[in-house]
This record gives sequence, C-alpha cells and structure tokens, in this order.
Amino acid sequence: PAANARHASLHISRVPITLHPDSTEALVDSKLSTPASSEGLFKCASASIPSTSASSSHSERRVALVTGSTDGIGLHTACSLAAAGMGVIVHGRSQERVDAAVSRIEGVAAGGGGVCGAYVRDFSSLAHVAALAGEVLDNHPRLDILNNNAGVFEAKRVLTGDGFERTFQINVLSPYLLTGMLMPRIAATAAAGGTGEADVRVLNVTSISQSPGVEWDNLHAQKSFTSHGSYCHSKTCMRVFSFELHERMQRAAAKETSGEQMRSASSELAAAGAAALGQVVVLTCDPGTVNTKMLLAGWGPCGVETFQADDQFSLLTAPRFRDEDARGGYYVNLHMRQRPKPRAAHDAVVEEREKLWGILEQMTGFEYPF
Repeated sequence: PAANARHASLHISRVPITLHPDSTEALVDSKLSTPASSEGLFKCASASIPSTSASSSHSERRVALVTGSTDGIGLHTACSLAAAGMGVIVHGRSQERVDAAVSRIEGVAAGGGGVCGAYVRDFSSLAHVAALAGEVLDNHPRLDILNNNAGVFEAKRVLTGDGFERTFQINVLSPYLLTGMLMPRIAATAAAGGTGEADVRVLNVTSISQSPGVEWDNLHAQKSFTSHGSYCHSKTCMRVFSFELHERMQRAAAKETSGEQMRSASSELAAAGAAALGQVVVLTCDPGTVNTKMLLAGWGPCGVETFQADDQFSLLTAPRFRDEDARGGYYVNLHMRQRPKPRAAHDAVVEEREKLWGILEQMTGFEYPF
C-alpha cells in the first residue's frame, strides 16, 4: 500500500518528444535578441513539447531534482535522498533508463520519501531544458534541492542542433538555463521556510580535473578538441558560473535588485522577495574520484565504487554546509578548496566570472533578473 500511495502521486512524462521545426529555432534565435524571462522562455518551448502529469499530494515533503539521475553518482545520490525521506524528481535521456531508475529509487525509499516525478529530456537541446523546467514548475509546488549533476565526456567534437559544442552545452549552458528558469520556485520554497529556517540548496557539480581558466577563444573547441580538454574546460566554467550565481544572489538579497526588476521576470520570484535569494545555499563540488562510466572512459578504474560516492548527498543535506562561512564554496572531499571573491575585489577572477555570465546569457537567450 505504501508503494501504491507513492506511485499515485508520481509525475512521469511518457509523451514522445516531437519538436516542431520552429521550436528549437525560435529558442536559438532569441540569443540574438533581448533575453527572455523564465515565463516567456518556457512558453516558447512548451507549445511543441507536450507532457502529461498529475498534481502532487505530498506538498509538505521536501523535494529534490537530480539531473542525470539514471546512473552513476546521480542515481546513487537520488537513492540516498529518497532513503532520507525526500521526494525525488528523476531526469534522464532514455525512457528505459528513467523507468529503471524509478524502480531502483522506490526500492530504497523510506520515511515517506520516494520518486515524485520522472522526466525524459535531452540536455543537448535548450528547448528540452526549457521543457523540463516547465514540467517541474507545473507539477511540483516546491523545490528544496537542485542538484546540477548531469554531464558528459565526449569522444569527439559534436555540434548540437543549437549550434554549440555538445560538452559545453550539456555541462554548462543547460545547467545555467535550468537553474535560472527554476529560480522562482527555488526562491519561493526558501521564502515559505521562513527566515533562518529554510534549507534550500543548489549544488553544481564540477570536477577536480579543471583547466587553469576559461578559454575565451575555444569555448566550443573550435580551435582544438580533446576529450579531456573539453571536459576539463567545461568543469572550470561550471565552477565559475556557480561562484557568480552565489555572488549575484547575495547581492540581490542585500537589496541591490529592485522589486520591479524581479516582477518583470516572474511574479512568483517577486512574491518570494529578494531576501529569499539570500537564504538559498549555492555550492559547487568535485564529486570525488568515482568509478563511473565517465571516469572509466576517460581515466580508467582509479576511484571508489559508486555506492561509496556520498559527497554530493552530504553537501545537499549536512547542516554544516548551511553555515554562512560554508556557502558559495567549491568543495573537494567535503573540504572547501576555494570561495568566491566579492564583486568589490574588481580583479581578474571577478572579471572572468562576469564575462562568462554575459556569454551564457547571450548563448541561451536567458537573463537572470539579478
């Protein structure tokens, strides 16, 4: 009966994805014009990518979205969250693998936890990312955790239908867009928790295998491509994005963002208020050296097994990472390796963050309202 009750509230997107020829093109064209709001961008994609879901009956249960949660560390983290009593939103590229992940997560769920949503979307398409965000906003009234875990390690240089190198799009552009579109719900969840009481977190997964800095003339490996080089560069960009996200949210909470600016992007975000952004914990991490398919393909079996990969779960749940001096940091083995410098530093590191942010805005056509 308990399993049946969980499945009764399960949102599973099983509708075949049929992209209208103009849908992706419309989204790509927006990169050349004024960036869209989250509400407007979702309307652009949702009209041609349908989804079916039911409303949730577990409005009080904490909810976590783990992207790329059909195998590896993502699946292990999703299982751990469900076992800890959370509702888990599963995401993957294959219906078969999403179904298998749902079954496995439900098998270990405890304390009222379990799968509350399952969606098949391909992060090599910005329209699919926008559709996933829309499905989450439509079907899940709260979002306590966003774990930007999905990533790829490509054997060769491939351009996506949106015109970007596939590693860069999946590992960097897609989490930038998804996080921005879900920010109204993330902020609203933090606001509902009350000042000082909310436990809402965004975890951006990077890697200890980072390149020294952002390669401005080789963002899409147009000058040179290697599997390791493209992957490591994308993870550098992910850390830089995460640092700038943290700093922007803190500045917004300090009343540097006007209510009108937030209202123009989302009524939900405006209702939550700028102060709610300051309650959201933003972290980035190396997930550990773990024998995932990605590690085996690129480096060979040199890590621990997936069932031992608990760093992401700890960063998403342990109370100590909510402390003020723990927020915003880049973690390796659960120890802070680096923290973002404040904007006032006006040095090359801050300039790198702001420059990359502007490029992500331009490429996705999406502008955060802070």
